Amino acid sequence: MEELIKGLRVLDSTTMVAMPTATHILADMGAEVIKIENHTAPRSEGGGIFPDNKPGNNFWNRDGLFHALQRSKLDITLNLRTEEGQDAFKDLASLSDVIIENNRAGSMERLGLDYEEIKKIKPDIIYISNTGFGYTGPWRQYAGIGRMFELTCGLSQFTGYTDEGPRRVGAAFYDVPVGWTAVFAIMSALLHRQQTGQGQWIDFAMYQIGVSTIGDKLLDFVANKRNGQVMGNAHEYYAPHNVYPSKGEDRWIAIGTENDSQWHALCEVMGNPDWCLLDEYSDSFSRLKNRESLDSLISDWTSSYDNNELTDTLQSKGIPAGPVMNSKDLLLDQHLKDRGFYEVITHNSSDNIGKQIYSGRGWQMSNAQVKIRRPGPGLGEHNEQVLSDLLGYDSDTIDDFYDLGIIADEPINQRSSANPPSLEKLKEDGTITDFDTDYKINLGLG
Repeated sequence: MEELIKGLRVLDSTTMVAMPTATHILADMGAEVIKIENHTAPRSEGGGIFPDNKPGNNFWNRDGLFHALQRSKLDITLNLRTEEGQDAFKDLASLSDVIIENNRAGSMERLGLDYEEIKKIKPDIIYISNTGFGYTGPWRQYAGIGRMFELTCGLSQFTGYTDEGPRRVGAAFYDVPVGWTAVFAIMSALLHRQQTGQGQWIDFAMYQIGVSTIGDKLLDFVANKRNGQVMGNAHEYYAPHNVYPSKGEDRWIAIGTENDSQWHALCEVMGNPDWCLLDEYSDSFSRLKNRESLDSLISDWTSSYDNNELTDTLQSKGIPAGPVMNSKDLLLDQHLKDRGFYEVITHNSSDNIGKQIYSGRGWQMSNAQVKIRRPGPGLGEHNEQVLSDLLGYDSDTIDDFYDLGIIADEPINQRSSANPPSLEKLKEDGTITDFDTDYKINLGLG
């Protein structure tokens, strides 16, 4: 099948998580994405997730988070603080369709590589600048990272429990939807270019993306002057609607009813206990008012059942329910396997990584191929390929670039990575609660 956006070339001058997410999606869709790295600064995408928990001598090429974010891409290094590096960037820009960068506002302008300069050599370029708060407004110079935005964007006013302060989600929640939104913005600009021939600059602010995710709460304040409140796992309008214990250690099931029909179906599955007929649970308002006692009764019932089996039973009766999954559950989940969500990628032998599993995407297409096309690259792995084959630089020029530190295939000033304690030691110390010693076999990597 055809690659979805084959022939599109993207220059990726980004770091962290959100924008590398956007560019690896484009690469999976068939775009040629050339990641431009700064070999004089540490790789910021590294999360310390090493195969078998061992960094190795070339640890900068072995980090799992980096490989997840940079898959399907080519990788070159350029010192953009040098005239030669800036010229090479411009040469690449002249042959590209999209440039994406996420430096602090004004950084690319100081290098002479901002949209106004690039459009002089490539008038129809699509140039997206991602910052925390955009290029205008009183916060335009503020730095920002995804995990901070959960609190700044208002999500934390609904997250946690009433006797606690604001809580973050336990993962980089905003980075992924921000990345997907960037893909939408880029593809929209490309469609506009196809229709008009015009390129454009996209001023992309993570703050606004974050605020848009709580739109119903903002609307409620506009309409009713109600500010958000923390409610744990409960729902502000429906009960029972919570997370309940199930059979086994730290196993849970989410159950949510939204009308009387679902409530009566739940009572039937529970065997129609006498308490289902009590006045305090007779209608939706009463159940909401008495949800604490109702949740306690349901918890007593769910705790005797396996969460997956109970999910099947409840779903068969039209009751929304689902098992609470951990990482191991998700990686072994048969539904995700059957959907082809996970892809097994074999890495370069020089990095001693072997086969690894990576997440795909939440959609499939019937007439286009979307997949991980190659493992994440090593630092500067494609320097010669890009500079020679694409730009036509001769071998003497490329050798001079190496000698002058304009390009490199090993980092300068990279933070050393001390060998972390073994997983057994971390479990003994209580730093982690569980790990699977047979994980490679269980995941089909053994």
